[in-house]
Amino acid sequence: MSLCHSDLINQTNMSQYPYTFTLSTATGDHGHQYPLLTANQYPWMNVQIVPTPAAQRTLILDALNKRGGGVATVDGRTDFVAIQAGGGTDEHPTIPITRQNYQQVAAILRDCLQAAADYWAATHPAQ
Repeated sequence: MSLCHSDLINQTNMSQYPYTFTLSTATGDHGHQYPLLTANQYPWMNVQIVPTPAAQRTLILDALNKRGGGVATVDGRTDFVAIQAGGGTDEHPTIPITRQNYQQVAAILRDCLQAAADYWAATHPAQ
C-alpha cells in the first residue's frame, strides 16, 4: 500500500506516537541489499532506507516523487531518504482504506514514515 499521492515529508519534529522499529536487510529484485525498518506498532509499516549520494540525490528524489508514495527526509541529512515499502503481516493485516478514514490513515502513514527516518538518522550517523 502506498500513499495516494507523492508527498515529500521534511520534518524534524518527533512522532506523536512512540514507534519502535525492527531493522533487517532485504534483497531487491536485482539482487541489491538494503536496510528495512519495520514498525512494531500500528500501522506496521515497512520502510526502506534509500542512500542518496550527493551527485545523484536530485535524480533519486525526482524518480521517487514521480512514482508516488511518501518520501521522508531529515533536516541536515542528505545521505538518505526513507520510503514506504509495504507493510502488514498475517498477524497485522494491511489497513483498509475507506472514504471515511483515508485522511486519518494517510496522516498515520506519514507520521510513521517520518518517525522511521528520524530513527535512522539518530541511530546511523552520516558517513
